[in-house]
Amino acid sequence: MPKKAVKVNNVVFASRSEIAHALGGCAMIVTDRNVKGLYGEIMPNAFAIPAGEKSKCKEVLFDILSEMSKRGLDRGDRIAAVGGGVVSDITGLAASLYMRGIEYINVPTTVLGAVDAGIGGKTAIDFDGRKNLVGSFYMPKTVYIDFSFAASLPRRELMCGLGEIFKTCLLTRKTYDLLVSKFDVAAELQLDILEELARACVAVKCEVTERDFRESGLRRVLNVGHTVGHALESANKNDKSHGEYVLTGILTECAMCGELVKSEYRAELEEMLLRLVKFPRTSAGGVLKYALGDKKNTNGEIEIMLPVAAGEVACVRLTADDFVERYNLAVRGGRGGNE
Repeated sequence: MPKKAVKVNNVVFASRSEIAHALGGCAMIVTDRNVKGLYGEIMPNAFAIPAGEKSKCKEVLFDILSEMSKRGLDRGDRIAAVGGGVVSDITGLAASLYMRGIEYINVPTTVLGAVDAGIGGKTAIDFDGRKNLVGSFYMPKTVYIDFSFAASLPRRELMCGLGEIFKTCLLTRKTYDLLVSKFDVAAELQLDILEELARACVAVKCEVTERDFRESGLRRVLNVGHTVGHALESANKNDKSHGEYVLTGILTECAMCGELVKSEYRAELEEMLLRLVKFPRTSAGGVLKYALGDKKNTNGEIEIMLPVAAGEVACVRLTADDFVERYNLAVRGGRGGNE
């Protein structure tokens, strides 16, 4: 890590001691039980929720709000989220709701949190069987990133982070070229390469969210791979990591709308993606149910943000019938025609 904190917008690449100092100024810290067991020394008296996606629910949200009230927090206080995407999503939402909004900081301890979930100000819980249905746009005061946290992560969590790194690298020519040049090592989940790619992605996401905070236009490019990815994630009850579903979503959506993707680029993407994931086996009906409920949709059409060339993303809208037909053709072709 650098000797001095390096700042990009509201993101600070900081040391563990700098993070501990920042946490010391918070009236309450929210984490999960796994993270508290690993890093309890930097967050005494933290409120720990169960680890995992199941905690992104209304019951845990109100547990956090109740604890904030019990501790007597007021509008002048600040809270902290220390953990992965689940912790940052639900803590940010709690901060946006409590007394109509108090300050919070994020300390992502996963690669996914550092490159995506912990930055940008999207907060949410899952609701009524749909991912991130209830939430708010609420920017953290500061995001403190120390990639040394990633050293304790299992392979699944590193792969989860790689999924969002891969997606973000598709958004500019510069980051795409960097991904291609580093992919062989990144696919082996080598931490220093994941950090190099993640730092580049942080800069991209900060620029996008600064220009379009409420996702009215440009920010929608960050949803590459997420239409099919989120639908599979919900249909399959999170049996893989979010990042793996994003990768599967990119692979599937590019096959669904292949005529719109530059041929050489599509071939290069597919070659990389098939080293990481496979085409899905979930039925079109199972996917359609959740794709129809995606927040991006308008006028009854399913919206896909499609990478069509290096650094170029197009918005594609499909009817339900077209979506099913294209999905079936894509997954059958991806499996060599086998069911």
